Amino acid sequence: METLGITHSVCGICRKIAPAKVVVHDERVYLRRLCAEHGETEALVHTDAGKYISALRYVKPAWMPRAFSGNSHLPCPEGCGFCSRHEQHLCMPIIEITSRCNLDCPICLVDAGKSVDMTLAEFEDLLDRLIEAERQIDVLNISGGEPLCHPHFLDFANSALKRKEIVRISVSTNGLALLENDRLLNWFADNDVLISLQFDGFNDAVYEALRGKPLLDQKLRILDKLAARNISTSLTVTAAGTINEDQFPDILKLFFSRNHIVSVMVQPLAYSGRAASFAGRSPRLTIPDIVRLLAACGHPAVEAADFIPLPCSHPLCFNLAFYLADHSGKFFSINRLFQLDRYLDALSNRVIFGLDIEEQERLKEIVYDLWSGPAGNAPDGAGVLKSIRALLRELPCGCFNPRQTFSLMERRIKSIFIHAFQDCETFDLARIRRCCNAYPQPDGRLMPACAHNVLKRQKQ
Repeated sequence: METLGITHSVCGICRKIAPAKVVVHDERVYLRRLCAEHGETEALVHTDAGKYISALRYVKPAWMPRAFSGNSHLPCPEGCGFCSRHEQHLCMPIIEITSRCNLDCPICLVDAGKSVDMTLAEFEDLLDRLIEAERQIDVLNISGGEPLCHPHFLDFANSALKRKEIVRISVSTNGLALLENDRLLNWFADNDVLISLQFDGFNDAVYEALRGKPLLDQKLRILDKLAARNISTSLTVTAAGTINEDQFPDILKLFFSRNHIVSVMVQPLAYSGRAASFAGRSPRLTIPDIVRLLAACGHPAVEAADFIPLPCSHPLCFNLAFYLADHSGKFFSINRLFQLDRYLDALSNRVIFGLDIEEQERLKEIVYDLWSGPAGNAPDGAGVLKSIRALLRELPCGCFNPRQTFSLMERRIKSIFIHAFQDCETFDLARIRRCCNAYPQPDGRLMPACAHNVLKRQKQ
């Protein structure tokens, strides 16, 4: 056994902060926790020790926010919110506007279902605080519960749209409310708001296991409605060991065949909330497992080498890959075309690059380098270069508009993200301190996503 480092985690029984070691045996990485009351426990956190170690080189310097709302005088993470000891700014706030839901998913992290709704005044106050701290919000995610069940959802969304500091708005939804509400669908189309749609596969047995009921027919009809209105859509796939590992070939086929589907977010099942009941009966999947499953699909565009850590978060929390389409609809991995060091620099503190004027100029430089460099020597290079020329022509000149840039980029470059949430078994304070996704709290604090899920939800 080899020790890679020390950190702090939480005891799975009492949920108190406990010292932990990161250890390797049998080429797999484990978090070994020691609780003074409940003893030593161990949990798998990564299935490839070599990739775990190499991922750590992607850490980039933090981007300092304009304001801190946490208390750095308290021990970490008691003062979370973010305090001055936090090592990253906020890329994507997740605002839960309601705890209502029209499903009762066995894997729900938030244990949704209670009829508790945020008020519009509370929502607007949170937006004020976020903008004060960050100046620009790249992606604002409206979530729940099921946010479309909020009786005043459109008032919330329209309020966010009025804020020029918010570049992109996404809504995390199971989509069922869209089946009977064409007015709502038309609103999404008219306002270019991204639908992050739960989509776990093409088998009703998968939905029965993960969502509590067969939903495949509804999901396919929702996708058809979104396609008919050309609404930007991201597929959010919860990946559960032995339950839907075989669904990725068809998911990739759907992803690359539909223009309105701009991204896929794969989230390995974390054993939090109701999903804690899956521990021991659904084997834990880690990021290397998801990369392996995607690469094994046989899709001509996707290889394991396409996926790299996202530097703006902790590198063990996110992996991502970008794919550029040529004029014929064939896709090419940007990771295999760009000079990787410059690519990572452009991504150093954002989920999406090119969202301010300096980053857009850097993006143009990278694209020009690609035009004159690796793409010219690549197979089918003529098609790639034609796509790059078209992208350069479409990038806005003169007055910079981040919303226009975002919409252009997501329609020209598809993305696959892998986001590994933590639970009480895998909770690592080092990862929490670099979290760039957070739940804004009513008092203005920003609670890192996994700290909120592991330490706060269980007290509610």
